[in-house]
Amino acid sequence: MNSFRWRMAGWFTLSLLLVLGVFIGVTYLHLRHELRMEKWERDQPGHSDWVLHGSYSESEVADIAGELGRLSLLYAVPVAALAIGLGYLLATRSLQPLADINRQLQAIGASSLAQRVALSRVDREFQAIESNINALLARLEGAFRQLTEYSAQVAHELRAPLTLIRLQVEDAAGRIEPGLSESLQDELRRLSDYVDQCLLLATAEQGRLLLKLEQVPLRPLLKDLLETYELWAKSEQRSVTLDAGPDISVTADPRYLRQILHVLLSNTIRHGSGPVRVALGIESGRACCRVENGLPQRSGGATGTGLGLRLARAVASAQGCELVTGSQTGAFTAEIRWPASLSSRERNAQHPGSMRDP
Repeated sequence: MNSFRWRMAGWFTLSLLLVLGVFIGVTYLHLRHELRMEKWERDQPGHSDWVLHGSYSESEVADIAGELGRLSLLYAVPVAALAIGLGYLLATRSLQPLADINRQLQAIGASSLAQRVALSRVDREFQAIESNINALLARLEGAFRQLTEYSAQVAHELRAPLTLIRLQVEDAAGRIEPGLSESLQDELRRLSDYVDQCLLLATAEQGRLLLKLEQVPLRPLLKDLLETYELWAKSEQRSVTLDAGPDISVTADPRYLRQILHVLLSNTIRHGSGPVRVALGIESGRACCRVENGLPQRSGGATGTGLGLRLARAVASAQGCELVTGSQTGAFTAEIRWPASLSSRERNAQHPGSMRDP
């Protein structure tokens, strides 16, 4: 009963019943006065069977007024029920513009900030809300565009000096202590990779990522990719298993699909514990690739807000698929979901039990 619609319906019903109560009360008091004080003539020409009192006794007045009260209470119940239903309907129709605004706002994300809220045939109050929300979206779009452009410019400007520094360190490797040279090269390589990730993230979030889409079989791609991660997991006394499921091919750019899987597997092994499971399956005609830990994350593990996962989400969105991350009993889970565009043969090749929503 905390719904705003029900509160509006309650106030509408209370107001209506209050008005009816005043009306019935005035009618009741006026009728008692008329029956007590007014005099009536007995003779009624043409109606000899009519019998009129010159005045009424107190018992007759009480009986007539009591009948009026009982009828009023009898009619009050359906009137109250009708008022509640009518009030709820009016409240729902009055709040429909707010429902439209919420529905349209839910469809606006980081990649669709150019969309605007549009309402038709609404009051001036809702038009003001629409204008203010659209103005806010315009400011957010401008700020987000400036931020991504700035990130791209910074990343682009840093690439050249980092490359020059790395080349100078490599050229002077014979004059620098070997351990220090190797450490400097590792740090420069790490910074270069980070800059490249920032540049790719800005490009993907701006919708300027150049893709070469093709049909990619997921099973051979994963088998080839997992060979390296099996060695990494084995060095930490862990295992990586592939539940290949049906033979699935998806429309994707192989380079960026590999990058998404690299991010997910790296996070799972670096921050997770226990066995790593990779599963392929089909749900409701949609191809799914799931990566999960067998045990809860280590203390300070990935929470799903790092640069790598942000990059993976942006690249996945650019390819028309969805990356969903979550946690079940503390274990990190991630799932890539492609659009429902599979053939009927693949739709029928369900792999029961291999997929669950994270």
